[in-house]
Amino acid sequence: MRRATLLLTMSLRNVFRNRRRSLFALATIAMGAVGLFIFMGFNRGLMNQYRANTIRARWGHGQLYVQGYRDRAHPRPWEHWIEDPSAVMAQLRTLPGVLDLFPRLTVSAILVAGEHTVAGQGEGIDGAAEAGFFTQLNYRQGGDFRDRADGIVLGEGLARGLDVQPGEEIRLIVQGGEPAPSSAALRVTGIFHTGSQEFDSRAFRIPLGVAQRLLATDRVESIAVALGEVEAWPAFAEAVRASLPNLEAVPFDELDRIYYRHAVDWLDAQFAFIRGIILLVVFLGIFNVISMAVLERTREIGTLRANGDGRLAIALGHILEAVVLAAGWALSAGPLRDGVAMPPAPGITRSFRIQIELALGDALEVLGLAALTAVVGCLLPVWRAVRTPIADALRHV
Repeated sequence: MRRATLLLTMSLRNVFRNRRRSLFALATIAMGAVGLFIFMGFNRGLMNQYRANTIRARWGHGQLYVQGYRDRAHPRPWEHWIEDPSAVMAQLRTLPGVLDLFPRLTVSAILVAGEHTVAGQGEGIDGAAEAGFFTQLNYRQGGDFRDRADGIVLGEGLARGLDVQPGEEIRLIVQGGEPAPSSAALRVTGIFHTGSQEFDSRAFRIPLGVAQRLLATDRVESIAVALGEVEAWPAFAEAVRASLPNLEAVPFDELDRIYYRHAVDWLDAQFAFIRGIILLVVFLGIFNVISMAVLERTREIGTLRANGDGRLAIALGHILEAVVLAAGWALSAGPLRDGVAMPPAPGITRSFRIQIELALGDALEVLGLAALTAVVGCLLPVWRAVRTPIADALRHV
């Protein structure tokens, strides 16, 4: 213990002996650590924004379907929808973590407004329930139809194709289970955009009761789920398997592979590459500083070895210097507290303001990486110095 304390004391003295060199080493580590920490916070904020947009605009934390429904196409899909949805939802509400449930039904329709006719694919939803949770539809005009029985909201591209504004009437024509098509006159209450151009160009939402009447069914195709937190989904899915084995629980990232999962996988790979570059810069800076320090102290190392100090003790002292330097970084992210405005990503029409979300876990990880990089950066020059014969080290100028 006394030996370790002595080594640490000597390391601290050596750090402050050449203050200019130590300040340069500290600045190298600090700038790399600060850059990496802010970068990780930006990455976390970007991922969370993507996730929130996916959950709060379309899917919830996941959806429930009848087992096998999503695996294949069905000539009469309504025969594979969820029966008695009220009873199923009552049972689901008893499961842990459930905040709310949203029954849904997909509707493929022809929309007619004056001389304009456009094909679209929408959903019948519980408007009053969904208005409180799905808050990132980003209405350009108007808003949710809530409990209005004749309301409809349109994606921005679909509304542009129909040339309609909130308050105007359109007609839906649906070919359901009956031989003859069904139709309904609805009034536009809002025009939204989610950022996905493909979705916004064909999407609409109507009251669930209207959709069931048009399709002549009392079933629902799926039930979207709102949980207390994203991490609660695995436990919820396991509870569904145990209590309702005829249902399949599908998480939001599986439902939205293209927009969310593929984008997140791509960004993770990109961020890992950039993180490697930052650590390489820190490594090279530390390697250069420690190499100069060891070169200047070659005679000192020779004297220590001539006095009986072992190679391991001398190397440990230099490594402790690197650790002491690596522990001296600090961060102030005040200028970034309002977030960073980002343009629309590829395939997305909506811009974002990304918040820099700094986390204690990231701080500990960055501190560990900075210390490890500093230690690795000093290993080679220190190893070469302690391997130098004592006589050569004492003659070094």
